[in-house]
Amino acid sequence: MAALSLRRPVNPGVEGPGADFYATATTAWLKLLAEQPARILGQQVSYWGETLRHFAETQQAMARGQFTPPPQDLPKDRRFSNPLWESHPFFSFVRRQYFINADAMEKAAYDLEIDDVIERRRVEWFTRQIIDMMAPTNFLATNPDALEKAVATEGESLVQGLENLVRDVEQNGGEIVVSLADRNAFTVGENIGTTEGTVVARTHLYELIQYKPSTPQVHAVPVVMFPPWINKYYILDLKPQNSLIKWIVDQGFTLYVVAWKTPM
Repeated sequence: MAALSLRRPVNPGVEGPGADFYATATTAWLKLLAEQPARILGQQVSYWGETLRHFAETQQAMARGQFTPPPQDLPKDRRFSNPLWESHPFFSFVRRQYFINADAMEKAAYDLEIDDVIERRRVEWFTRQIIDMMAPTNFLATNPDALEKAVATEGESLVQGLENLVRDVEQNGGEIVVSLADRNAFTVGENIGTTEGTVVARTHLYELIQYKPSTPQVHAVPVVMFPPWINKYYILDLKPQNSLIKWIVDQGFTLYVVAWKTPM
């Protein structure tokens, strides 16, 4: 809670779609509602009809004691690779309903009359993000993999997950930014960025690193590299086996690499 209280206010203009995006989507929907109300009504009837039919079929199967759900012709999705998504009645029901919901949302977004190609792509992209965000695999109660692991570890996996969440929140000033790697696994100069170099110039924007050639004969013309600003220089020198920097100095070149400083 202390870490969450340090979270900076969200700038909606940077961390979310602007008012123009909502205006475009709303205007397109109102236009469709005014000009083709039957189309909107048809979408709703189709969605609720499919949902109720799904519920009724599941209820009838349970009443007859058919706890094994029938085969479902659903899209292949690696998120639902656990066999329980097909063999267990509850997870099978949740999986099929998720695809019904996703299909309805995609069709609703597709039917919006938006002439601007870029705006249409934005609406479709955000629709896809919402669909993926609401996937049952993202929630503990509807994720068989997470539940199986919790049972197998007697709840230890849940404790570790909570500890990871707290650590990520504390390390990112209250922001929920999931760590994708161990922050302590790599140290520059020890197991990454091991090619020997010397800082020969410093400014408020960058440091210039010189790497001496490792061969007796040296090319007269040096090589200068400018990595992208978003990358650290050692992205070109991760380890000797695949280090571009080491390969260049092994070819007899004097190499200069710009190491950008983190902008403040």
